[in-house]
Amino acid sequence: MPNTTLSSAVGRAAAFAMAIVFVALIAWCSRSSTKYRRMTGADHCMGMPVHAGPTGPLVGYLIGGAIVDPGTGPVQAINVSVVVDGEVRSVWRRQADVMTWYVPVHAISPKECLWTAPTLTGGTWQPTRLEFGLDAPLWHRLFGGWSPHHGFLTSGEPI
Repeated sequence: MPNTTLSSAVGRAAAFAMAIVFVALIAWCSRSSTKYRRMTGADHCMGMPVHAGPTGPLVGYLIGGAIVDPGTGPVQAINVSVVVDGEVRSVWRRQADVMTWYVPVHAISPKECLWTAPTLTGGTWQPTRLEFGLDAPLWHRLFGGWSPHHGFLTSGEPI
């Protein structure tokens, strides 16, 4: 029979209790974390946060829609407010591409939703030189935000 002392039994019990508390904390955090779902047409709301994936990085916040011509013909596009190289910039993306992104569940109530439909801007929108056009690639920075340059501190596929 092993020689078990009172102090080693108490130490094992304390370690076991700490493990249970740690597992419970992880379970609580995962249950209470923000839930995401694929974006739908009902999510077109100014200020809606959009993410590249269900756990992926924040892309930015929706601004509005417009018809944009990238040179190959007009397409429906969505303007997104994105942090690029430390500055908030206007980034245009095709509506079909934005619809593959994710939004937090219950982020904005339908009563608070404001949106400019692409056809309400009166014609085709031409992005200015201060905006990122439809085909300008942006890579996620490892320490937050996005960059137009792929490099050592960027990761993943561009948006």
